[in-house]
Amino acid sequence: MSVVGRKSIKSFNTSIFDRVLEHGTIEEKKNLTEQLALLACDLTAPELEREAIVPVLLRLAVDPIKDVRLLLAKILVHCEKLHPDILFSIIADDEDISLPFLADSPALDRLRTLAVLKVGDKARQLVLAARSGLSTDAISFIADTCDSEVCVALLDNDDIEISVKNYRRLYVRFRDVPEVTEQLLKRDDLPLEVRILQAKKAASNVQRLMAEKGWIPASDAEEIIVDAEETTLLRILAGARESEIDGLIPFLANKRLLTPSIILRAACGGDMRVVSRALSYLSSTPLKKVHKVIDERATMGLKGIYNRCGLPSNCFHIIRAAVDVSGDMKQLATGAKRLRFGPAIIECLMTRYNSVSVQEKPVLLEIVARLSDDNTRNLARRLAGQLKAA
Repeated sequence: MSVVGRKSIKSFNTSIFDRVLEHGTIEEKKNLTEQLALLACDLTAPELEREAIVPVLLRLAVDPIKDVRLLLAKILVHCEKLHPDILFSIIADDEDISLPFLADSPALDRLRTLAVLKVGDKARQLVLAARSGLSTDAISFIADTCDSEVCVALLDNDDIEISVKNYRRLYVRFRDVPEVTEQLLKRDDLPLEVRILQAKKAASNVQRLMAEKGWIPASDAEEIIVDAEETTLLRILAGARESEIDGLIPFLANKRLLTPSIILRAACGGDMRVVSRALSYLSSTPLKKVHKVIDERATMGLKGIYNRCGLPSNCFHIIRAAVDVSGDMKQLATGAKRLRFGPAIIECLMTRYNSVSVQEKPVLLEIVARLSDDNTRNLARRLAGQLKAA
């Protein structure tokens, strides 16, 4: 027989609740638990009724019989509005009761979530980190305070948005923890600056390992690592939106990553978005003006911009060739352009510019070879060898 009917709260015989709580069998307690918990979840029920049963639910939440507490949590996990004392009593219970409740309860709002994060143990923090719809302040607290395991759970949560600030914080705290950096790199919305810093760090680690093990001479190891580092950086930039590149160029300059070899490597690979923005930034020339000079292939204007960048004077013709080839291939598809760009730069350097002396050509070809893909490298070195032998 039902202990609680759908009549007014005035019809409740509270002595029945007391009797069941103090002297009832397990089944009677479970029956009372089910009825009162369902009433608490029924938002169509009068609010006075739901408020009146709070003291009873609180006693059930700390009942010595675990099956009673477990049943209460299983029903109240669906309750959208729950008295905070009841909520925190369930959260403080044994993990097999509290953690499933913590994972799914809609009654756990922003402030309550933050409170549990601050005072809860790791098990509870792990569950909260995996919840959908985490608030910005909850995410910030985890990024600032929680340990690496909790932060990995946060990064594995696809139902949240992590701000650039929090991504930076996570990387600064855990850049030496592989479990965290691996999870960071899996995030599609990870800021490109973090990807670049991690690529540089990974390259440095490999170089150090090579030096320690003595696998290859130090000078060769450095060249291999620089090549891998710069190639990775340009691959990241190639997948970036123009607005992202705009923000990354000052970042790269600040980190001393906007090197002549990066700019020349971008030129040899045909990434004129990077080249134009690098020239604009280093020469303090408006990007619109740089684009105009490139589009019009204005050699003197380009040389003036180049000279203000502080780049090696003997490499100007590589940038000039990249500008010309880019204009020649404007109508080509991206894939075809990528395959032909390097060889076309070599052709420009060899045949198009009368101002490039015979002595300069093998030097420029060696630079192109060092900064290009394998096919272009082999062609450049073969031609450089022939010029030297002539």
